[in-house]
Amino acid sequence: MEIGGRTFMLAWRPAAEWTTVQAELDVLRFLDDNDRNAIGRMVLDGTAHSDNVVGSMRRVLETVTGRRWWEGWRLLSMSTQPEALGHLTLAGVDPWQRSAYEWCAATYALYTRHADEQGRLKFDLQLSIPPRGYEDQWLTDGGDDPATVEKALAAWMGG
Repeated sequence: MEIGGRTFMLAWRPAAEWTTVQAELDVLRFLDDNDRNAIGRMVLDGTAHSDNVVGSMRRVLETVTGRRWWEGWRLLSMSTQPEALGHLTLAGVDPWQRSAYEWCAATYALYTRHADEQGRLKFDLQLSIPPRGYEDQWLTDGGDDPATVEKALAAWMGG
């Protein structure tokens, strides 16, 4: 990842570790102490802005999950719910042996395996809606208009 014109290397981590990410800056703990300290100094001395650090963390989430950062984050979070984790475990999917990309793919497959086309599309649309306050990112990365999607979801849900 690049922050403030400097490149930082992030070692491979198993999916089990990625499921503990609750906020973008949690990704920093995957860096070694020297790199974390360097990033902290860069923010304090103005070489890097905290928004740039958060943006870099989101790009890392996108890279490791193969999805938009909020979609990957949601799938990682959904995978830790007891029922989902139970199904994944019974299926033999080991989060300590799988990448975050594979874990998200398995979680997606679990949640859509019995869905018909309309159900899968509904799940995809719900997954793709960015968190409140981040709608601009959806519009700039080729996503659908949030208002249009919300209307479509309401219609499908009988609203």
